[in-house]
Amino acid sequence: MRDLIERALLLGLSVTFSQEGGFPVIRLFKGADRLTPLASCSLGVGQFRETVEDSLQELLLDLERRGF
Repeated sequence: MRDLIERALLLGLSVTFSQEGGFPVIRLFKGADRLTPLASCSLGVGQFRETVEDSLQELLLDLERRGF
């Protein structure tokens, strides 16, 4: 997990983890801009610990493919 967050930071992204509507959410923002996320992912209840690394990895790969 630490290496994924470091990778996001090196890309100039901010990573947030929150709980919204009872579901855990991961959001990636460009720098300090917290208005419009570049990517986000909502996880199912009870899945956060099992899938957070996979989901964060997928979000980063998607942004890299899009040429961020």
